[in-house]
Amino acid sequence: MIGQGADGMGRFWIAAALCAAFIGSALPTSAPAQGLTGAELAALPADVRAFIKRRDGCDHFRGEEPTDPERAKEINTQLKKLCTGTDAQLARLRLSYATNRAVMRALAPYERKIE
Repeated sequence: MIGQGADGMGRFWIAAALCAAFIGSALPTSAPAQGLTGAELAALPADVRAFIKRRDGCDHFRGEEPTDPERAKEINTQLKKLCTGTDAQLARLRLSYATNRAVMRALAPYERKIE
């Protein structure tokens, strides 16, 4: 833990929140799971970029273990918000962009059924 006592915990949670905000804001321009550069990702259609951002957030929370009941509630809220509908959205994108190699490469790592 960073620091001791209440002041240390406050600084810890502020630092954690800032890190989470920074990581979340970086999602649209970096997609290491897809092996794409920032320029390649930026060149994708907007609906594909939006899907990638949402599904990456979904996958993040799918892999997170709750540490307490409050965190479990937050994880479940985010799972519903970010994951619901992504199976159908992925299927539509794969169908719509079936001949677009860049899009198909970007979508390839995503599981078809997670809901």
